[in-house]
Amino acid sequence: MHTETVLTQLRSMRLSVMADALQRRLTLGEQHSLAADDFFALLVEEEFTARRQRRIQRMLTAADFKPEQACLENVHLSPARGLDKLTLARFTTDAWITQATNVILTGSTGVGKTYLAEAIGLQACRNGHAVRKLRYKHLFEEINAARGTGCLLKYLRKLQLTSVLILDDFLMAAVPLDDLTNLLEVLEERDQLGSLIVTTQYPPADWRRLIPDPTLADAICDRLVHTSIIIRLQGDSQRAQADKSPAPAETAPARSALGRSTPPDPPERT
Repeated sequence: MHTETVLTQLRSMRLSVMADALQRRLTLGEQHSLAADDFFALLVEEEFTARRQRRIQRMLTAADFKPEQACLENVHLSPARGLDKLTLARFTTDAWITQATNVILTGSTGVGKTYLAEAIGLQACRNGHAVRKLRYKHLFEEINAARGTGCLLKYLRKLQLTSVLILDDFLMAAVPLDDLTNLLEVLEERDQLGSLIVTTQYPPADWRRLIPDPTLADAICDRLVHTSIIIRLQGDSQRAQADKSPAPAETAPARSALGRSTPPDPPERT
């Protein structure tokens, strides 16, 4: 079969990366130095890798992370912060997700709770799991909007299918009892089906006094705290430290959201 016909057929099957790889490698003459199965395997690998990276990028967009895209490789480890390699190592695999384990991140303002939550979430995306981050009050705004348009069941189903739901600033604002009832419904729908990452300034021991209805408080705390991984972040504000730190003359290559090293920006010309 003529090469141009093969390329056309590959692109018609939406295998454009594979087609481009075939064309490029044939131009370089690589088919002469490789066995047929090895040559074909390289083409398949390029297509597979490109599709995987596109899928991760789509999941990162849907997750609604901050633009800097935190990742575990860039998390500052320190005993003073309450973070070490062993603590983070459990999030490099998806065992905690398949076991529907919740994660509770507590600590004062600026210690890096949201950054760590997003870093864990990004790793979950890399491992092929759907992630969504929501501010505590935004969750209720979305629930009420879905109810108003008659799409509440569809919305709850969408949350149910999200492997990792990040709830940022939990209990940091007072909400009506109706919203707390909605929260309990979300937790019940996700029970044993997905993981929840909670960031909050309040330790779990204080949650019951912050939820005005004792029955709701017991139910919410039981579903969130039971079998959860609790990480208490300590130390000074990371934002304040970043503002005080002078810019280094040279920086090591950063890690991108897709796990690839990216070179530092070149110095500006003066």
